[in-house]
Amino acid sequence: MKTYKLIVKGKVQGVGYRNYSKLLAADYSINGTVRNQSNGDVMIIAQGSAENLENYIKNLKVPQHRLMSIQDIEIEDYASDKVYNNFKVIY
Repeated sequence: MKTYKLIVKGKVQGVGYRNYSKLLAADYSINGTVRNQSNGDVMIIAQGSAENLENYIKNLKVPQHRLMSIQDIEIEDYASDKVYNNFKVIY
């Protein structure tokens, strides 16, 4: 099991991106959290198998509708002993 910290850049706030990331997480058995950042980015902590994480991230790059615009997703290993049991939107 791997854990990544993802920083999603672009038009990702106010367009349903957090819910979109949660729906995708369910499709790929990804656990973790998603939250808006004060600078307009969205931060995702994603935990799952390497293959599921790869597919999850690939699909996060595809906008759900025309109001979303994903410019970049920064990916870094996230060192944590925490095991996430679900995927939660943090408000």
